[in-house]
Amino acid sequence: MKKEYKRLNSITGKPFEQGFIDENGRVFYSYVNKIGNDGWYLEEWKKDMEAYNFKKRKEESDDT
Repeated sequence: MKKEYKRLNSITGKPFEQGFIDENGRVFYSYVNKIGNDGWYLEEWKKDMEAYNFKKRKEESDDT
């Protein structure tokens, strides 16, 4: 993925990192390899840490 298409975290000035929690309690999961109409990669956010951890566990078990 090209770094210039990753939306920046306004707090750090760097691309979002997995596990970042925003002001609404959503947890950043990943950038999606598709660019939206706004020119940025689409993003996958989870509604809370429970949903984030569930996806992480599922992804890890799928890898084995």
